[in-house]
This record gives sequence, C-alpha cells and structure tokens, in this order.
Amino acid sequence: MATSWTPTSAGSAVELLPEEHGFLMAGRGRAAEVAIVSLVEAGAARISREGLVSAVRTHQRAWTPLQTAVLRSTPRSLGDVVSATAGSAEAEAMHLDLIERGYLRTARSRRAGRWAPLLVFIVMFTVLVTLSDYMRFEHAVGVFLGGVLLLFLLSRAARPHTALGRATVKRLKTFATTADRVALVAYYGLLGEVAKVPVWHVLGMAPEAAGTLRRRPRSDASGSGCGSCSSGSGSSDGDGGDGGGE
Repeated sequence: MATSWTPTSAGSAVELLPEEHGFLMAGRGRAAEVAIVSLVEAGAARISREGLVSAVRTHQRAWTPLQTAVLRSTPRSLGDVVSATAGSAEAEAMHLDLIERGYLRTARSRRAGRWAPLLVFIVMFTVLVTLSDYMRFEHAVGVFLGGVLLLFLLSRAARPHTALGRATVKRLKTFATTADRVALVAYYGLLGEVAKVPVWHVLGMAPEAAGTLRRRPRSDASGSGCGSCSSGSGSSDGDGGDGGGE
C-alpha cells in the first residue's frame, strides 16, 4: 500500500515499517492497530459495522510479519485482533529488532538507568559531607553541579527510547494527518483524537466497532502492553513507565 508517508520520507536512517513507527509511539498494541488499518487500506481486510475483522482474498503482495499475524487472527472482533496481534511472536520479534537496530533500550539498561542516579546521589552526598571541612566552597559547588549533570544524563538511560528512537517519534507527527490514515493511527492510535474528533471516526469506523477496543492505561514503547488501545496521542517520547523486554 502506497501512502504519502513512507519510511524514507519520515527521515529514518534505517527504513522502518509503519507498524514499527506505531510500536515506537506506544508499544505492541499500537503496532497491531497500524497493521490492521494498513491491511484495510490495502483491501486485504475489512471491518464490519459490528467490529468484526475479516480477511479478504488478495494477491497484491506479500505482507509484513505483523500483518500476517493480523490475518491469522481473523475473523475476530477488532479489539480481539489487536490483543492477539499484540501478544504474537511477530510483535515480540519486532520489539527485539527495534532494540537491535538502536531505537529502543533493553530492560536491563533501563533498570541500570533507574538505579545509577541513586548511587551517584549517595556518592555525591557522602563526598560533600565527608570532605566539606577540607574543600573550598567553589570546589564543593563544582562537585554538586557535576553530580547534578551526571544525574540528568543517567536518568535518560531509563527511558525506553534511544536518541534515534526519540528523533523518529518526533518526526512522525509531521506525517500524522488526515491525509495519511496509516500515519494517523501510528501517532494517535484508534482511540486517540485529532481536533477533538476520535481517530476511529476520522477513519469512518462505526461506534460499535470502536466499542470493541479496550481502553487501557497509557503504555510506552517498551512493548510490554497494549498501549495503542489507550486514548490520547500515546506519544511517550521515551518517558513511559513500564519496562521493555530484552
């Protein structure tokens, strides 16, 4: 399916699929939604008024692994297809691939990023208290400011996105317009809103179909949840909460 938004136009150093952009925005669930909508746009799937997703016979081209997982999950309700696809081996493989390609951090590195600032603070506090009687004031200030800077840098390591991932997410907003329905879903999610209008409504879905989606707490791009099923833009920009897999 050709759209105005492509991996190349999005400026990625390494090409990304639309569902991979969705994954970076809000995790596995968002990626699943993108895969479903892209199949509908390509004429390979349809969503009934009641929300039943069914495959359509087509010989247009080979599908991506996540799109294949969607087709394998049909016929089911839209919400069930999103959940099944988000929990598929293909979604896990996408998560690991994004880590390997430098867009996301591993859970281990994120845990280290959470603990390292505490250790730095303890060391800095101990040095200042122990050596306060022997340090000049300007030296103490230098130690304090240096510690604060180090704390800031280390705290960034706890975020799910790398610098490359954050830059990719930031660029996506440029293409998330009503003129490109796939990019719109990747950035906002089906339950997100554009100018206070639900994305599912912009796409022409029936309220009954949207009602099958599960509204869950916002996730990040770590891939551990169905973050795309939540409302709002879902843009975590690396600040989300739960940990990613390794």
